[in-house]
Amino acid sequence: MEKMYIGLSGFSYPEWKGEGLFYPPTVKAADFLRYYATRYNALESVGTFRQIPSESSVSKWIDATPAGFKVSPKMLESVTHRARLKPEGMTALHDFIKAIEPAERAGKLGPILVQLPPNMKRNDDLLAAFLSDIPHRDTLTWAIEFRNESWQAPEIEAMLRAKNIAWVAEDTDKADAQRRDTAAHLYVRLRRLDYSDDQLQEWAAYLKSEAAEGKDCYVYCRHKDVEAPWLWADRLQELMK
Repeated sequence: MEKMYIGLSGFSYPEWKGEGLFYPPTVKAADFLRYYATRYNALESVGTFRQIPSESSVSKWIDATPAGFKVSPKMLESVTHRARLKPEGMTALHDFIKAIEPAERAGKLGPILVQLPPNMKRNDDLLAAFLSDIPHRDTLTWAIEFRNESWQAPEIEAMLRAKNIAWVAEDTDKADAQRRDTAAHLYVRLRRLDYSDDQLQEWAAYLKSEAAEGKDCYVYCRHKDVEAPWLWADRLQELMK
């Protein structure tokens, strides 16, 4: 049965704590995730871009969140931005997968976000090799964010579709999201500096239509350079009812 997962990109931000903000003044930093999980059912863990999550961090994903909660970790920078999907990054990738396996076994793992650098241009052979080398199973799913327009081609769509990998619909002030159907799950990143209610209503309608087709839908609102991104997530939750 399809499900709707809505959340933010990260949670551990002290500046979100205070009167009228996301975290009430009484919530301790150690309890941020537990509180976050009372409001949303998914989290995009962007901190994993810098380093493999520790055993204690993964345990917290599991223990501080309720059943049905999902964490979408962002793949290591060393894999996507240094090795740039080349074979020399695969050892780090497999170490990353091993570290998050407890969350996978607990049913808490959402799609893994693979974000490519903006200056990385289309390379079909490289992508095909990468997609063949990464592990695939029902409890381990993927989403790839292409940030160079050279990748926007039906051949790339077909490669992702063959492996059930979501094409990330990244919505920014510079470019509208590429809404491409490549997997049984949908992955949306709302990265604009502001969203009107009309824009959120349009996204909600799109998400509802995709869910009606049987897709699990993941949507994450940006965390940096905006005053209160949780208001967008809250509104999306209201619109999805």
